[in-house]
Amino acid sequence: MDAPSSSPGPENAPAKPASLVERLSDVYVVPGEVFDGIKNAPVRTSNWLTPLVLVCLAAICYTMVAFSQPSVALAMKEARVKAMQKKVAAGQYTQAQADQMMTASESFLIPGVMAVFAVGVSVIGFFVLGAALWGGVKVASEVKVPYMKIIEVCGLASMIDVAQKIIRTPLVLWKQNLLATVSPTLFLDHPDMTKRGDMFLSMVDAVDIWWLVVLSVGVSKVASISYGRAALLTFGVWYGFRVIAALMTTS
Repeated sequence: MDAPSSSPGPENAPAKPASLVERLSDVYVVPGEVFDGIKNAPVRTSNWLTPLVLVCLAAICYTMVAFSQPSVALAMKEARVKAMQKKVAAGQYTQAQADQMMTASESFLIPGVMAVFAVGVSVIGFFVLGAALWGGVKVASEVKVPYMKIIEVCGLASMIDVAQKIIRTPLVLWKQNLLATVSPTLFLDHPDMTKRGDMFLSMVDAVDIWWLVVLSVGVSKVASISYGRAALLTFGVWYGFRVIAALMTTS
């Protein structure tokens, strides 16, 4: 009598790799499984390019809506006037030069131009963040992680950024303010972009924290380091950039 076949049954068959749609949706609920799945796999361009395109589209929609609000445009103008007057008072510009620069800047602060600017910032920021995390991983891990693997992690995690821009759009319409984030600024009547305190409060954004938590999971997985070290690196890099920018643009 022939021996029973030892071929694997359906229950023993290798798991089918998750599709791109599954990876992009699962990163919201089971990010650890998503990053486990890509850890030892070749880099897939779709894992970072598709989310980056979605981020850019979301940024365009958000910016077009936000800068179409008269109160937002007025707040931006007032912030520019305050900043320019400080430079005039410091002797960096004459009043005539300041007035000329203010007039020239008016043509740039329109929804279409700002949407293009938002896309540029999104793309450049994406790769700069990836480079900073890659450099940190080189120091924190003995595992050699390719730069594009970190970019792949940033791409998948940036699906949270897509959700953030969707959430922030109605918040801006409600508060008529660009600092309307899922943060303590929602409890302020008129958050001011020229005030450091208000800028710092806007950084305590629940969606930003969610994104950084997910990004930290990805860094931890692909670099084979503890979650604590990955979170320290990820949060440190992001908030380092944000704090420096706030210090340079506010008082």
